[in-house]
Order: sequence, then C-alpha cells, then structure tokens
Amino acid sequence: MQSAEKLGIAVAFAAVAVLGTVCGTVVRSSAGAVVMVVAILILPELFGPLLGDLQPWVTGAAPSAVLIKLSQSADAAPELMGSLGGWASLLILLGYTAAACVVAAVLFDTRDT
Repeated sequence: MQSAEKLGIAVAFAAVAVLGTVCGTVVRSSAGAVVMVVAILILPELFGPLLGDLQPWVTGAAPSAVLIKLSQSADAAPELMGSLGGWASLLILLGYTAAACVVAAVLFDTRDT
C-alpha cells in the first residue's frame, strides 16, 4: 500500500469521526449518535443487495466502501462496490460530512441560542 492510499484511509477515518460528532450534535445524545454512525457504516452494505440495480450506487457511496477501495483489502468489484474509484468515493464521503456539518451548525444555532 502506498503512502497516498494511507493518507486517504486516514482522511476517511477522520471524516467518519467528524460525522459521529455531527450526529451527536444533531440528536443531542451519545447513544443516539453511536447508533446513527453504526447505521451509516453498516446499513448500506447490509441492505444494498436487496436494492437490485441500485446496489453499486448504495454500497459504493458507503463510508466502508472508501476503506475497501483504498486499501484493496477485499475484492472491490464494480458490480458490488460501484464503479467509482477510492478517491471519488472519498470525495463523496467528505461531501456527506460537509453537508452534515452545515445541518448540525444550523440546528445548533437555532436550538441552542
């Protein structure tokens, strides 16, 4: 594994950590945030096969797919994990995290002021 992939994996872990903090801000509950993050990480791969033709899109955009694609620790076949590469999937994860940060900031400003 090259250093660029290692950097991508570190960024993915950091993005998921920020996503967990954002979930805690949104639901105002530690347990709720843990459940939300676990659901975000596991449910796309769990329910992806049930969605037929949408499976590559759903599982390819999952945070765990970023790690699989960048580390190549499993067979990241396009029909299972989507045709996007690891770096494109990382950008999608960062986009999700940024959008969640904006939502959390708005909720925080409206509820807690």
